[in-house]
Amino acid sequence: MLKSIVTAGALALALSVPGAASAQSGMLSDWGVADMKQAMTAAGATVTKEGALEGGAPYVSGTSAAGMKFLIYGTVCSGTPNRCKGANMTASFTLDSDAEVDAREKKIDRSAVSVRNAGDNSLEVSRYLIFDDGISRSNLKVNIAVFIEVAEEIWNGGGE
Repeated sequence: MLKSIVTAGALALALSVPGAASAQSGMLSDWGVADMKQAMTAAGATVTKEGALEGGAPYVSGTSAAGMKFLIYGTVCSGTPNRCKGANMTASFTLDSDAEVDAREKKIDRSAVSVRNAGDNSLEVSRYLIFDDGISRSNLKVNIAVFIEVAEEIWNGGGE
């Protein structure tokens, strides 16, 4: 009987901690910095920095094996520590002119990412993930790896 009460209490505690049950099952219904760092490392990137944006949303920056720098930041975040329902992966590349950015933006045709002229001769590549209803840790790693692969292709002049 005591074992049943202890087990029930532990289960109730796990379910009352945001993300605890999903973290135990390998599913994430939201993410924190430790989750993202683990996924980035698993995808072959090196974590270079972590922190919070001006509005408090967490971010983790990294470098791919080829040296491309990128950033992942949270959206729809709450709690202490902050956990987020969305993640935006982004990389920006400076080109010689704004006209070159516009020309490259028009040529890039990759459904896995969006591209835009970010101003100041910068081409921005991004990919957005929604964690509502859960995403497996394995799928998070794959999404980061796909973003890195496509962004690196664009970084190297491809993507058309």
